[in-house]
Amino acid sequence: MSSISNKTNTIKKQEGIKVIAETIKKQIMEGMEYYSNYYYSVCSFGFYDNYGNKLPPSTIRKYWDKYEVEKTCILIRNIIKEHLCVEQVYVFMERHQPELDSDGDVVKEGRFHLNIITSSIPDSAVEEPNRKCRRLFYEPGRMGIPINQLSYGEDLDQLKIDLLNACCRKADWINKFSGSVNTQILWEHSDVENVIDYCLKDFINDKVDFTDVICFKASDYYKP
Repeated sequence: MSSISNKTNTIKKQEGIKVIAETIKKQIMEGMEYYSNYYYSVCSFGFYDNYGNKLPPSTIRKYWDKYEVEKTCILIRNIIKEHLCVEQVYVFMERHQPELDSDGDVVKEGRFHLNIITSSIPDSAVEEPNRKCRRLFYEPGRMGIPINQLSYGEDLDQLKIDLLNACCRKADWINKFSGSVNTQILWEHSDVENVIDYCLKDFINDKVDFTDVICFKASDYYKP
């Protein structure tokens, strides 16, 4: 009887995971009816400041602390929405690979990094930028060159990517080195779905609870 009960509980848990994952995906995907694209950014927390100096241990240890990471998630969300007039932001927390011992047991969990899905940036937000967005043009873009010194021509997509990256880099944990933020545009429904599945993979594979992956405090979900 116990094996049957365990199997039943496993099935119910898997069904619950599927329902939650599909609910999250549905809410994000609904925006595809209104937005021409989405942006997907990966933000890594650096061990050095913008001048190449090693950060103090008191700062670095926060990269492992979920509640400290959530504060940075909220900060980045607010910066993106205020500077680029973006309507929807969804922030996911993901840990790097853990440190294992010779037996394969976890010695130390990996530090966090962020996966951020953002709805489209209006052309008007970069063609007629608000006061906060105008300041971003002095931040580094490609190759570390200030955005206002780069030539974009009519390529608003690349300009939007550079400005979005600059928003993320305004958080103290994310330095101005090129590898700290990587952003790509998602044009197709399938691309958005694949990214959402990736962001939820640890939850879908039953490794963590969904509250350990999704930063609801920094995301624009609604209650269905």
